[in-house]
Parts: sequence; structure tokens; C-alpha cells
Amino acid sequence: MTEELAYSLFHDVLLPKIAVEDKSMKTLSLRRSIRHSVSPNFKLADATYVVFDFETTGLDYNRDRIIEIGAQKIKGKKVIGEISTLIHTEMEIPKVVQELTGITPNMLVGQPPIDEFLPKFLDFMHGSILVAHNAEFDLSFLSAECSRLGIDIEWPVFCTLKLSRELLPDLERKNLDTLAEFYNLTFESRHRSIGDVKVTASVLQEMLKNEGDYMEYWRDMEPFTVISKA
Repeated sequence: MTEELAYSLFHDVLLPKIAVEDKSMKTLSLRRSIRHSVSPNFKLADATYVVFDFETTGLDYNRDRIIEIGAQKIKGKKVIGEISTLIHTEMEIPKVVQELTGITPNMLVGQPPIDEFLPKFLDFMHGSILVAHNAEFDLSFLSAECSRLGIDIEWPVFCTLKLSRELLPDLERKNLDTLAEFYNLTFESRHRSIGDVKVTASVLQEMLKNEGDYMEYWRDMEPFTVISKA
């Protein structure tokens, strides 16, 4: 039996799927889907955004794991919520990642594992438009971690990297460091999730205020999104 539950202004739908019998294990596996959509005519001024960033053990979303999650919930220009935590994993953190992020294995001891914290993050992003810089990377890890927990996610994520390519074509590079310098922004901490989140949020506001002031509706932002499909 499939049950539909509408739970947001944006037509969020939670769809538990039918349990499937695993004949070899003689157990039932229950997967569920989280889906989110936004009307093309939805006004951006009324939107709630969740800007998020992950630090990971590497670049392969199938093999590597998330070791830090940071996110801010923003309504208008006001931050109305924030989460930031390291994530425990038994996977080795390569030296290059430790040097880049400053995150060491000892720092992960006693931190929540992903299966404990991910539901909290999903609850935090409930009813919001997700935003990330180079969203394909972060969304691939989010989708993979959800899948390992039996959750299929279909959720649009707005990509500030894609938007910068459209609005700032003459800017030679479009990484977060270059955009921060262009808008005279400073990092609280680079290559740490919450530090990158705060700069990404400011970059988005600057681009929409200056080069993207014509963007009033979701249909204007939609070409710059990445969507993970279950």
C-alpha cells in the first residue's frame, strides 16, 4: 500500500514504498522516498533556503564518507537556524584531507555517526530550497548516504557555481575563494562546513542583489539546479 502525505507549501511528498522480501535473508526491506518540488511561479522573496556543505574523506560518493555537515536555514536575509557537526566514521581520513580541512581522526571520536545525524539533517531541510556551491558534489553524497539508510531522495538543489557561470562570465574562476574575493567576503574557516556555508549564503545574496536582480520566481532559478532522482 502506498500512502501519500503532503507536508509543505512546496508540495513535499513522503512516499513509503512497498516492502520487498529478500529471499536469501528471509527479511523485509522497507525503503521510502522523499520528494520535493517547487512551483515555477513561487516567489523567491517567500522562500526558505537551507545552504549546506559537506566535508568528506574523498571525492567518490560510493566509497568515501561524510565527516562534517554544516547548514544554515535562511528566510529573507535572516538566519533562522543552523546546524554544524563532525560525523564519526571508521573510514580512514587521507592525509591530504586532514591537511586541507584540519579534521583529524581523533576529532571524530565521540561524534554522531551518519545514520544517527542524517535524519536530523533531513528534518532540518524540510520544506526548504537546498543551496550548495558545486551542488552536484554535495548532492551525490547526500543521495548516497540516504540510499544506504533505505531512503531515496528526489530534491532540487540550487547551485551557486552554475549561477556564477551565468551571471559572472568574465570572472576567470568560479570557485568559492574567487567569488568571496570578488564580493569582498571573508571566511570564518575555509574547507570547514559551516565556514563555507556562510560564504556560500553571502555569495548567493550578492549575486541575486547585483547581477541577478531580475530573478523573482523559482522558474528563474530552476535552470541552475541539480536534481537527484531516486
